[in-house]
Amino acid sequence: MHSYTILPKHLRLWDGWQVVGPERLFLELAATMPRMDLIVAGDHMLRHGLTTRTRLNSFLNKDCYRRRGVRRAKSAMPHLDEKSDSPPETRLRMLIVDAGLPRPIANRDVVTERGVWLARPDLSYPALQIAIQYEGAHHQQDYKQYSYDIERDGRLIEHGWIVIRVNKDGLFGNPRTVLNRIRKAIADRSPA
Repeated sequence: MHSYTILPKHLRLWDGWQVVGPERLFLELAATMPRMDLIVAGDHMLRHGLTTRTRLNSFLNKDCYRRRGVRRAKSAMPHLDEKSDSPPETRLRMLIVDAGLPRPIANRDVVTERGVWLARPDLSYPALQIAIQYEGAHHQQDYKQYSYDIERDGRLIEHGWIVIRVNKDGLFGNPRTVLNRIRKAIADRSPA
């Protein structure tokens, strides 16, 4: 059994309760969670403003030398992205990165040369005009969302973009096919 002291500076008041702050929580999660789940949790913390990359780095480099989980936490840091909107987006991004492909950009607006907004793909390679969209179940179940997705993809395609749509079955059941589509799109768009 492990025991250690939690310093008062690592605590926050939340709804009347003393709880560990997000930086300490990230370290605790790093000691017990698989790498992918840790990155999902880190993205969520950053996206929702619970902490910043600077505060996490400072905590990991100053306040927790030789603590359990610190190596895993530090190794996860370069993979965190505050622009990731959902756990599946994070998992898809990491599937791509872990396969040795270039890291796609999360949730960047695509605008025409005239400044007209087209879309905000979940993941993209703007220089190659490749958009990767994760489509959760609500994208098929909600007619308005489904219609929006069709229009969004149409706008991108009309402006020369390749759109790769990924759902739960592809991400979790057949990731090799997803990666092959992305590899092919990158190869097709990369200079010879």
